[in-house]
Amino acid sequence: MIEFANETFYSKIDRGGVGCIENLRFENCEFNNGGLSLTKSIEARTTVRNVELMNCRLNGCHCGPAIFEDVSVSGLETNDLVLLWGALFRRVTLRGSLGKFKLNLVVDAVDHSAKTQTPFDQFRELYYSEGVWALDIREAKFKEFEIRGIPSSLVLRNPESQVVVTRERALDDGWRDKVSPSNELWPFMIDMFLSDGEADRVFVVPMNAPKKKRDTLMKQLDELREAGVTIPD
Repeated sequence: MIEFANETFYSKIDRGGVGCIENLRFENCEFNNGGLSLTKSIEARTTVRNVELMNCRLNGCHCGPAIFEDVSVSGLETNDLVLLWGALFRRVTLRGSLGKFKLNLVVDAVDHSAKTQTPFDQFRELYYSEGVWALDIREAKFKEFEIRGIPSSLVLRNPESQVVVTRERALDDGWRDKVSPSNELWPFMIDMFLSDGEADRVFVVPMNAPKKKRDTLMKQLDELREAGVTIPD
């Protein structure tokens, strides 16, 4: 394994076609204005395998439909929300203090055409149908985190702050009358989940967010539990 420590990487852009990035370890490194697997071609997507990041930082970085396998991340700060477009995960562990991340179903911010998206959707369904766990977030403390496209059964989670909502439970509108009017974010997130057409989704309280926000979202999450929209743990 090749190791890097206390280094800064500028404008490293992968537009697909590099194949596999593997057997690397980064500690206390910073990545500025980088890009990974920035492609709309399923044949050109990049695989990241057997890579470790410890106490690193991302500034202005972007990620396309990469495949992450056997990756360990312990502490990863961000200067802003990092979007991962159509990425796939297998045995990826996230722990410690983490920044803002959103895992998107679509592979491109603009091109949502069936010609572009369908091959990735078909591959994703086949990839996750093998039943190998995708993400371990039990010890992760995010400032913000949103998951789309990963079956909840493949996410190892902390049930105290990371819950599962199924489509069947979310479509039973009886739960909406049981949450307080100030509980706006979770119902909004559930509506977004329903519009995406997935069977279930993991919702995560950002435990690295400011205390007031974190405590409020935890309290409102408890309302969802009591209303019966989350599955029992």
